[in-house]
Amino acid sequence: MGFEAFSRRILNRFLDGPPSFQPFLLRPGARYRSSTLALAAWSWAILRSVLSPVALWLLPVMALAVLYASVAMEAPMRVVIPLFLAIFLVETAAGMLFRPRLEIDRTLPERVRAGSSFRTVFRVRNRRRLPAYDLTLDPFDYAFGLKHEAAATVEVLPGRSSCTASGRVRAVRRGRYRIPAARAESGFPFHLIKWSCRNRGGAMLSVYPAFTPLRCFAMPVGKRCQASGSMSYSRVGESADLIGVRDYRDGDDIRHIDWPGSARTGSFVVKEFEENELKRVALIVDTFVPPPPFWSLRFRRRQPDERLEAALQLAAALADYFSRGEAVVELFAAGPTLYRLETGRNAASFESVCDILAGIEPSPKPALNQLEPELFRDVARIGGAVVLLLGFDADRRRFIEQLHGHGVSTRILLIGDAFEGELPEGCSTVSPRAVQNGEVVSL
Repeated sequence: MGFEAFSRRILNRFLDGPPSFQPFLLRPGARYRSSTLALAAWSWAILRSVLSPVALWLLPVMALAVLYASVAMEAPMRVVIPLFLAIFLVETAAGMLFRPRLEIDRTLPERVRAGSSFRTVFRVRNRRRLPAYDLTLDPFDYAFGLKHEAAATVEVLPGRSSCTASGRVRAVRRGRYRIPAARAESGFPFHLIKWSCRNRGGAMLSVYPAFTPLRCFAMPVGKRCQASGSMSYSRVGESADLIGVRDYRDGDDIRHIDWPGSARTGSFVVKEFEENELKRVALIVDTFVPPPPFWSLRFRRRQPDERLEAALQLAAALADYFSRGEAVVELFAAGPTLYRLETGRNAASFESVCDILAGIEPSPKPALNQLEPELFRDVARIGGAVVLLLGFDADRRRFIEQLHGHGVSTRILLIGDAFEGELPEGCSTVSPRAVQNGEVVSL
């Protein structure tokens, strides 16, 4: 790695802010990140990782006491200063003696649903002969969208021993989160100074949109036959119906020989199966959201766009519906990015779509105009597409006409309450509030 690339990586890491304290303006992907704000965040994070909230309140009190005692030489306040110093010296000496040295093995899920809670399980081993007291595991929130409901704590961990503790975290917002390395803190004995240790490495967590399962959905009927080649596309987990038996022919799979029937007839017979048709569908989500004014990025936290979040919830519901056996998502387009999902009718297909939905960010430019021409050829080979649009203008109309021009049968869902102008034939409007309230169960 060159020096310039190394310097750029260090600068980006600095501007991202500390893992334990990230203001919303410093979150990765933000349009504006201040180096002064990043320096303040790092300073506050380091100070907060060393001193407890009680100590942070005592520091200004001690500063005022020292200032007052330096002016009023005979004031009784002078007696308080040595008392504070003695407490901090005892805290420092005892804390250094019992400073924890731990091996922490943390287990957490790879993906969770937005609005749900999940457990974090810690396996902790004390590497020292002395016991460790008052341990708190992962004391800070992992990210802006993840909130601790119950922290994992250990009161006493004897020397050279192990224990298990668990905590609960609530996934407040959808997103892809980088979980920092596991950390343990001890405030023993007076909980003024924190002594900590941590492991190396971290983890990634996908929080996919919360959705209400669909009961019925009218699939777009493709103009091309989709049954051919379906079994070679997804064999694992597929089922076939037994329709009868016939005489054995050279080249038949010996695993399909019907042994009881062969014993009755005196010659080999094999079972015949009818392969279930595997429908394929392309799922396309519009992510274009006009950027807010610059001043709103500076003075207030930007809230998620209601229409985009509703579209992603509906996309998750469609992926769940398809994974239950109606079809398989072979191609997924979200904004300017195109994903190929070559999985079958199983849980892996749904999980792949969920991982994509978790990390989608709004596109500041019309997203459908940035799609490659290969998209239309790929969708044309599939034959059917479900398109989720956040609005309907000239660019989106042109995109739908291009799909139709390539012979693609579409099911268009417009996410919004009211649209101006003439809408294309066969499209359906869906209220974002109805999606978020779980009222959309059939389309």
